[in-house]
Amino acid sequence: VPLYGTMIGLLKRNIPVAGGLSLPYFSEIYIAEKSKGAYCNNKKLRVTDETSLLATLTAYTLDGYQKKPDFTRIECTVMAEIVLNIRNLRNSGSVFDAAMVAKGKYGAYLNRTSKIWDNVAQQIVIEEAGGLYTDFFGQSIDYSNPMSKVKDNFTFCAASPILHKRLQKIIHNYYQLK
Repeated sequence: VPLYGTMIGLLKRNIPVAGGLSLPYFSEIYIAEKSKGAYCNNKKLRVTDETSLLATLTAYTLDGYQKKPDFTRIECTVMAEIVLNIRNLRNSGSVFDAAMVAKGKYGAYLNRTSKIWDNVAQQIVIEEAGGLYTDFFGQSIDYSNPMSKVKDNFTFCAASPILHKRLQKIIHNYYQLK
């Protein structure tokens, strides 16, 4: 399945200000600039206006950590809590999932194991399409000193504002029980 692509993002004073996504197989180019909107092949993008998680497709990228099996088990349990509240789970493990959120085809995209270069471009595209893009727990992502963070793990939760709020409730409820 040709669900692959490339991304490039620009930070200014540690904030994403421009980004582009490319899905070559679909001949789609996504671009966004701070305060100027997000577009796919010159068509304005908008995240879904769906308010029910149960009606949405959601992407969740999950990596196996053989050296940290307990982390993987916990992550699977969190993912199960989310799956119990959505229509269906998707995972291309690529920029395709972010593009589907920006287009309004998916309600959300979550990931606990990404790198800085996986985030900047898709963050500005999703935000300019009307979505929220935070770390997994709903906090702003810290891009300060980006060159020193190439080995750091980044997490994200990207969704329309209402779906983001509902996902955060599920995530926070799960971790309060632990």
